[in-house]
Amino acid sequence: MSKEDIHVNRVDDVEHGEQKTQDSLDILKDPVITAFPDGGFRAWLTVAGSFSVLFVASGFVRLALRPWMLYMLLTRNHTISQISWIGSSAPFIHSVIGVPVGNAYDAGYFRHLMIGGSLLYVVAIMLLSICSKYYQVFLCQGLLVGVATGLIYQPSVTILSHYFSKRRALVMGIAASGASLGGVIYPILLNRLFVRMGFAWGVRTAGFMIAGILVLGNLAMTTRLPTRHRGTATVHAASDDVVNSVVPESIPSFNYRSLGEPTYLFTIVGCAMIMMGISLPFSYLQVFALTHQAISNDLAFYVLGIMMSGSVFGAIFWAYLADKLGVLNIVIFTTTISAALQFSLLGASHSGAVIAVGVLYGFFSSAFQAMLGPIFSRVSTTVTEIGHRMGFGFLVIGIGSLIGPPIQGALLGKDQMHFGWWKALLFAALSILTGAALIGLGARSLRLKYHTRGV
Repeated sequence: MSKEDIHVNRVDDVEHGEQKTQDSLDILKDPVITAFPDGGFRAWLTVAGSFSVLFVASGFVRLALRPWMLYMLLTRNHTISQISWIGSSAPFIHSVIGVPVGNAYDAGYFRHLMIGGSLLYVVAIMLLSICSKYYQVFLCQGLLVGVATGLIYQPSVTILSHYFSKRRALVMGIAASGASLGGVIYPILLNRLFVRMGFAWGVRTAGFMIAGILVLGNLAMTTRLPTRHRGTATVHAASDDVVNSVVPESIPSFNYRSLGEPTYLFTIVGCAMIMMGISLPFSYLQVFALTHQAISNDLAFYVLGIMMSGSVFGAIFWAYLADKLGVLNIVIFTTTISAALQFSLLGASHSGAVIAVGVLYGFFSSAFQAMLGPIFSRVSTTVTEIGHRMGFGFLVIGIGSLIGPPIQGALLGKDQMHFGWWKALLFAALSILTGAALIGLGARSLRLKYHTRGV
């Protein structure tokens, strides 16, 4: 089946009213995989496995080591921009390797990616425990952890599309809430471990716990669909008539020219712009509160965890709405609110205000993080090409995650007592709003292409 045939089939389905409808959202039929269980024991077990992996990987990388980075800023001769490169390098490397990871996933190497990435992740965390210099921390947390996360994050999210269609955004949001929960638990856990055991054994203890959770996550997740390159589906799907009816030869090869479609280009560039600005509170909220004497040093270590508590509930809430109102619609709305909340930080002069803004920001901004998987699902023609689409998208988004925090740090300046907060906040907010506008153009293009209301 060619790409042109797939496109014609989808448009014909819409024109003849054969598309499935869930509430007010028009759901376009997948031209290759005609049915999804949208539930069942193995499906929800895979969701639990994805939740566990994201709890470990994304939660630890994004926020857990912020207390250590803050310690380096306050006690060692490093600028805030230098420290930011550590935090932004891991997501960038994670995104850069998305292209080969996406290709390997769609080719059927899910298990290879997960096992290799999990082993590398544990090794990187253990090596981090013996780091004492800037370049060592950079290599372990920035390089090795970035590669390991890239190997396991994308497959853990995309695997959910094997089982779910109607509730795809919801289950991906549930899995993404694992990353937010990790952002709540890990900073508090590491702070306690650092005080009680010191940095080295604190990280090692966390590393042993991470290893155990990754083992459980790998065991819980199983593939369902056949692939073009590796043949039939997994053994447990032997009784699935829909899967058995799909032979590898019927799965179309990916058309790389389709990456130039306006819908896809507007959407991924918009996501990159949002990523460039949305991370500011996660990177600098602690520093902002301390330099404005809005919170105590003890409370500073818990600010990010408090903010991420809003993300835990927000990821699930917005994902639930996305299946009804449209993924891109939800992203546009919530990121616009997030940009406004960033400016409200300028008026947060006491601990109550900092915490309130932080919780609200975590709640609204979590929609974007939770919707990354559903976004690429929405701009894909069939579930069999989501890996490719997500891989190339992450490459572009990774540029935003790399340069955003350092630019914000440079705009803040070197004088810790007189940071240029309004400059950094203006840059971040404009980046987010520009990204939301580009996604709006992508959503309009998608509506025109398939004559559908739900995006």
